[in-house]
Amino acid sequence: MSRLPVVAIVGAPNVGKSTFMNRVLGRRQAVVADEPGTTRDRSYNRAEWAGREFLLVDTGGMEPLARGGLEALVTLQARVAVEEADVIIHMADARLGVTEADAAIAREIRKARARVVLAANKLDNPSDDTARYPFYSLGEGEPYAISANHGIGTGDLLDAVVALLPQTVAEEQSNGIPSVAVIGRPNVGKSTLLNRLLGADRAVVSEVAGTTTDAVSHEIEVAGSVTRFNLLDTAGVSRSARRAEGVPFYSTLKTEGAIRRSDVSLLLVDAVEGLVAEDLRLASKVEEAGSACGVVINKSDLVSQERLQEIEGSLFARMTDLKPPAIFISALTGAGTENVMPLAARLHEAYNLRLTTHEVAELINVLTDRNPPPSNVKIRFATQTGVAPPRFTLFATRPKDVPDGYLRYVENAIRDRYGLYGVSVRLRLKSSR
Repeated sequence: MSRLPVVAIVGAPNVGKSTFMNRVLGRRQAVVADEPGTTRDRSYNRAEWAGREFLLVDTGGMEPLARGGLEALVTLQARVAVEEADVIIHMADARLGVTEADAAIAREIRKARARVVLAANKLDNPSDDTARYPFYSLGEGEPYAISANHGIGTGDLLDAVVALLPQTVAEEQSNGIPSVAVIGRPNVGKSTLLNRLLGADRAVVSEVAGTTTDAVSHEIEVAGSVTRFNLLDTAGVSRSARRAEGVPFYSTLKTEGAIRRSDVSLLLVDAVEGLVAEDLRLASKVEEAGSACGVVINKSDLVSQERLQEIEGSLFARMTDLKPPAIFISALTGAGTENVMPLAARLHEAYNLRLTTHEVAELINVLTDRNPPPSNVKIRFATQTGVAPPRFTLFATRPKDVPDGYLRYVENAIRDRYGLYGVSVRLRLKSSR
């Protein structure tokens, strides 16, 4: 099994990292402002250049000398991205020259395993790139002169990045077994469920929320199947933990890392408390990572049937993008837990769905006949271009004129046709010319 290589954009505050991210993605994904520190969390997005796909990570401004407060937390987020990266784009503001912050960041990322490409940003005059030369002093090789705002030089920079990408990136698990992450808020029963599934007290269970602080892996086999999974028990993630320092904050980062490493994430929801905002935030992290998602509603023995129906209705109403399947269990009594791993296996199968080009083309023809795109657009061809998650490319005349709503129509039709509930369906438009 392999994953997409990771490219992290790092640098001091307000050097143009988010502007560059938006330039590469071709859309306003990241918030851009003149105020330093606008980006605080890491943002992961699939990107492509010269036929190579990779995960592009936007980070907040690094301030390695910060010892506390928000600046230290943002810097920790960026450090996690550096640890995960295969290639690092170190971005600096050429108008300011080489700053103490640039030098401190260069010293820090020099310790990383990743290859580094240096970008001197905000050089808006393509005929004069002399301001990039002082950046040779950082010891990171050639500084690429770019203007993320105007797109100048970004192609050459991306060519250099793609040339350094590994051909394949092996997962951390050397046995190649797919991973399933059990995620949720603190004290919803993740470790209790894990012990029930494994038939042994492998994880510490306590009524004190936050007992688990790291992602712990266990190998498990699905009953009646040859399929095996690495089952990851993760730390509980709460909104307050994201504002905290120390172990709670770091545990949150580790949980989000487990989500990105996993093929399937099972979101454990507390039936007593119902679906809350933090559950939705975790589900959005799963969708952002591109992995499959199922919902396991725990403690169902403590509420009425009407309450369970209410939670299920809320689930379908509020998770309209992924439309994840849900099951009801009691990890404490074991009721329904025999359905957990078969659910993971079904999601994993859907996550790796592979269709023939003929089948995809025929389905798209049916969909466009039933509901044609705008009159000035013709979708001429379609094919599947990837799995895990399933990715499809539509070749159309005037692809920029295809509304987002029409793409959602195609996405939902593919999901309904092949039962891809809980699985991201990625669509991309390309010109048929």
